[in-house]
Amino acid sequence: MSPVFVLLGLLTASASLCNGRIYEDLSIIPSLNNYDYVIIGGGLTGSVVASRLTENSNTSVLLLEAGGSHQGAYYLEVPGLQSFTGPGTVYNWNYTSVPQINLLNNTIPAPRGHVLGGSSSINGMWYTRGSSADYDRWANITGDQGWLWDELQNYFEKSESFVSPADNHNISGQYDPSLHGTQGPLKVTVGGYSQSLDQLVMGRLDEQFPFIEDYDNGKPLGFGWTQTTIGNGTRSSAATAYLDEYLNRTNLDIALNSLVARVIASNGSRIDTVTFTNNGLLMNATARVEVLLAAGVFNDPHILLNSGIGNATELSAMNIPVVNNLPSVGKNLTEQPAISNLWNTTNPVTTVEAEATYEQALTQWNNTRTGRMVLAISNTVGFTRMNTSDPDVEALVEQYGELAPGPASPHIELLPTVNAFDAEANFANAQFVLDSVNLVPYSRGSITLDPINPSGPPLIDYNFYSAPQDIQVMRQAVLSALAFVSTPAWKEFLAEPVSPLLAAVVNEYPNVSTTTMDTYIRASTSISFHATGSCSMSPEGAEWGVVDPDFHVKGVEGLRIIDASIMPFPPAGHPQAAAYMIAERVADIIKADNS
Repeated sequence: MSPVFVLLGLLTASASLCNGRIYEDLSIIPSLNNYDYVIIGGGLTGSVVASRLTENSNTSVLLLEAGGSHQGAYYLEVPGLQSFTGPGTVYNWNYTSVPQINLLNNTIPAPRGHVLGGSSSINGMWYTRGSSADYDRWANITGDQGWLWDELQNYFEKSESFVSPADNHNISGQYDPSLHGTQGPLKVTVGGYSQSLDQLVMGRLDEQFPFIEDYDNGKPLGFGWTQTTIGNGTRSSAATAYLDEYLNRTNLDIALNSLVARVIASNGSRIDTVTFTNNGLLMNATARVEVLLAAGVFNDPHILLNSGIGNATELSAMNIPVVNNLPSVGKNLTEQPAISNLWNTTNPVTTVEAEATYEQALTQWNNTRTGRMVLAISNTVGFTRMNTSDPDVEALVEQYGELAPGPASPHIELLPTVNAFDAEANFANAQFVLDSVNLVPYSRGSITLDPINPSGPPLIDYNFYSAPQDIQVMRQAVLSALAFVSTPAWKEFLAEPVSPLLAAVVNEYPNVSTTTMDTYIRASTSISFHATGSCSMSPEGAEWGVVDPDFHVKGVEGLRIIDASIMPFPPAGHPQAAAYMIAERVADIIKADNS
């Protein structure tokens, strides 16, 4: 039997399992009006904050999750099977963008976790904090010095427990222990399965692409060993790290299959009630202290707008009563555009060999939690800046200024891997992927309601390349990828590019015409799965933005937003580590405000 069907059987058999105080059917709870806090969204930040608030046995929390349980879900446990959690699966909201006018009117996936733990249960498990300048800029923009890099290190470390990798190899020199926590709930480690690609990458490093021991040092320039949220060969998510050990708390109730429609003020102007459906039944839950919105970058604006919190003109046009005119809701959506530069390789194996190796790897993981299945995507990753000697870069900086928040902050990420998102094809070693990512996009998209069906899926517009500097950075990102694979060792490893459009770029390299490059970019750009910013934080009293530095929604009492949608800018890397930091900090702020 194919391993896929074996796994599906395991998944089906375990789908109805719920332990502790996790409820699929809320009708058995006598009252939903006895909670101090109602948290909307059992994703990364919702899980963290629910766990932290209920450390106080006198504080009660109801955590509402639209999806199902992570418990017993095999695909959510095995790092190497993350391709089974993507678009089209029950673990995903399965949203899609509107046609992108600067990408040949292509639509782009908009994945988000639809399961307890949210996107931390389905993502690539990357742990990168970004640059110190990212957070110092955040502090300057918001006027809250608590967002300074130096002030945030205790929160990064509080969430984290850096552990040995699955193969227990010596990791000296692969990370800096002084930068990491050892007592936090979240497991973080370096790769626990070596592959030949690692040596090929590390053998390429030089002055242009230097080695960096630990990219979490605040100056992440260079290639280093990837850090991922994996412990004992298994994915470490917000649900496994922050919830599973504490399900015996009588002050924490977790409701699955609970889709939130809106928040309302039941008596006066203070938001205190959440309206949602649980298994098709309309219900209300009331918070005595606060409602905490953690539904994610796409669903936070969707819930706010349906609650009458947003642009008054747009809401009135949809006959939604205006509760608070807050025009910035949904207007700062930011995603880091990415291109998967894909080559065939000179040493693929047969399909039969790949299938056999795949089955062997599954068996090894089942028995020992070791082997190829403990590998998330890649053991190495690189962060770099644009080539300042390039006249095009000189002109770009002359016109727009420095695009990164600081001189030690990268513009570009390069991610080398083999068949990243096809679990079985990974074992064929047939194609090599070198992702080019623009880490500093200035284009801003939006989340709006569908005027035909406001309660249906939101309209997601990434608005890629609407800021002209973004495509110029992406040109440099592709050129950086080609420079990386320009050595004899790489030419021996790589065959022809898979895409004829990339082949045209390669044929013209290093003097690639703008027409050839932009044709490739517009046809090939997708997402990094790093959407943030749709409910941006701004200074207290500012007319723009959605939340104040204390996470309160502007002009509204009783409601905070506590997830990555509040980021004014994305960090220069993957946002997961920053999201854990945000959750730890907001939990402390809430505790202090309501002590």
